[in-house]
Amino acid sequence: MPSQTEQKLMKKPEPDTLSREQLNPIVFLTGIFFFNMLSRLGMAPLLPDIKIDLALSHSQAGGLFFLISSGYCISLFGSIFLTPRFSHRHLIIASGLAVGISLLAAAASQGVVMLQAGMVCLGLAGGFYLPSGVASLTGLVSRHHWGKVLGVHQLAPNLAYIIAPLAVSLFAAWHHSWRMVLVVYGTASLILAITYAARGKGITDRTDPPGLKIFATLLHTPAIPIIAVLFILGMGLNQGVFVILPLYLVFERGIDPETTNIMLAVSRVVAFGMPLAGGWLADRFGPRPIILSALFLSALGTFFMGWLPGTWVWLALILQAGAGVCVFPLCFAIMAMVTTPQIRPVAVSVVVPLAHFLGSGLVPFGIGILAETGRFNIGFAVLGGVTFLCLPLIRMLKKQS
Repeated sequence: MPSQTEQKLMKKPEPDTLSREQLNPIVFLTGIFFFNMLSRLGMAPLLPDIKIDLALSHSQAGGLFFLISSGYCISLFGSIFLTPRFSHRHLIIASGLAVGISLLAAAASQGVVMLQAGMVCLGLAGGFYLPSGVASLTGLVSRHHWGKVLGVHQLAPNLAYIIAPLAVSLFAAWHHSWRMVLVVYGTASLILAITYAARGKGITDRTDPPGLKIFATLLHTPAIPIIAVLFILGMGLNQGVFVILPLYLVFERGIDPETTNIMLAVSRVVAFGMPLAGGWLADRFGPRPIILSALFLSALGTFFMGWLPGTWVWLALILQAGAGVCVFPLCFAIMAMVTTPQIRPVAVSVVVPLAHFLGSGLVPFGIGILAETGRFNIGFAVLGGVTFLCLPLIRMLKKQS
């Protein structure tokens, strides 16, 4: 059954453009999501300085991301128990505030244990934003605009991928430590959350308690398992490949690290506007043909990345990254179409942690195992091939009003 907010939207005509009143929360939510992502992705270029400052071992430095991811997955799944008790708006504000506080605590850490605790808290703080953020976006605008709005929202992590290394380089040029970077990120997150609390518009709807009925409804929604597979593939093609690419390009292809970093940044710049373009096309032609095209092109680039000679690998990289970033907003749009507002946050809280664990965890781990046996290119070929085999699942998605 539609929520009260969506019932009001259904009674209104669907204009071709968004009103200023609708753009206000979209901008706020995209900004909050940006700092949510930047707070986690931004730790990667800071690791060398953190390792030296706190005398961390390689395993301790790499383990910080494991702690962040663990906290993120736990809170993302646990958010299904919070949305029945708190409004989406309150959870979004709380997430922004908690991310800011966690970053400030991590910046003040004087030892390994305190920093590790800050990373767990950072993951926990970031995880319960996404279900409420998606529910708010789809609840504040009519269904006619879901593709565009979710595409705009997905610009946040793509921008974070670009800004994170640039920000670290800028602060290093000003002779500021990694602690100052975290202070700036944390302060910005706090300011944005407080501003959203004071001036941002949100929805006050709550979801049904996550009882057996909701889980049964979720399991009996035929599109959900298919959407879960699409999310896993999208996560693997996007973040899973991105994590392992520097190792492949430097050690397998013999490309110097500076050139590698430049091309990775260029590929992300090229991919930056693709989610918005994909959302616009999805609103015009429907999400299914667009997500089919995005997965096909990204899988094609991934498959040939391990086989193309010389500089041709950059073409595969740009194709893979540019198409891959379109998958997530389209998956969210399809999920919004096949779920009610009451179970939509539950669906996000179940599907996304699974995709995060398998796509960004198992995929690079599996490719890394193959790399140990000198079969780096086989790992990319397998991921691309599995994606090709799963494409017919998209045809099984039925249109639902």
